[in-house]
Amino acid sequence: MKLEGRWKLFGIVFLVIYLLFSLVPIAWVVISSFKTHYQTLIMPPKLFFKPTVTAYKNVFLGGMGKVFLNSTKVAVIDIFAAMVFGIPAAYSLARFKSGVTENIGFWLLSLRMAPAFGVVIPVYILMRRFHLLDTTVAVNAAHLLINIPFAVWLLKSYIEEIPVEIEESALVDGATRFQTLVHIILPVSMPMVVTVAILIFIFSWNELFFAFVLTSSEGMTVPVLVASLAGSMTFNWPLLCAISVCSMVPAFVFAFVVQRHIVRGLTLGAIR
Repeated sequence: MKLEGRWKLFGIVFLVIYLLFSLVPIAWVVISSFKTHYQTLIMPPKLFFKPTVTAYKNVFLGGMGKVFLNSTKVAVIDIFAAMVFGIPAAYSLARFKSGVTENIGFWLLSLRMAPAFGVVIPVYILMRRFHLLDTTVAVNAAHLLINIPFAVWLLKSYIEEIPVEIEESALVDGATRFQTLVHIILPVSMPMVVTVAILIFIFSWNELFFAFVLTSSEGMTVPVLVASLAGSMTFNWPLLCAISVCSMVPAFVFAFVVQRHIVRGLTLGAIR
């Protein structure tokens, strides 16, 4: 066998192993969500069993729907706020080069790079001072410390690749900077905007640390719910698996719907 053929075979084997490593745990969670608690404890596990939807009934009829609503609210507000503040900031940093903008850009980058353990205590004190603990507002405030710098730096790099001549022609025709941003830069940057939105959604939907520290019951999100159930004395495996499946579905659906924009947004800047 030629060297090229061996490398191709090695690549195929590696991909198959990687897919099995990635998909088997997900398949196990999905299958276990349709089992009874007794069936999940049987060793070795049985692949053929009588499925039940009791766990999903407990999720949707047991008062856990509010938790999913909280996670949805947090993710949507994170996306909206990060776009509203991030797009103008990214445009300003990309087009108005000066020592001040460079310092602001570095400050935003330092916020993104700061460890969560380093900022959670000040955030907790502020939220307690303003009586916002155990609310989704507190979770949003903590998330935006990371999401806004993240959005700014990705969009800034993308906008810098857009030719300035496009804006100059619009400015010559009488357009304002805001009109140029909305009608020219934003449509051209839409692939990256969608990419940033889906990445922010995934982060906000899966984030545990800030939500765990800042909430307890009313503002609880899905990761906190899973952690609280897993931390009890007895594990209700079917319920945990059902919650996990329900939490994976929105992110998978969202990513599948906009996957074309994600690939385009992450690669177009490099191709240019």
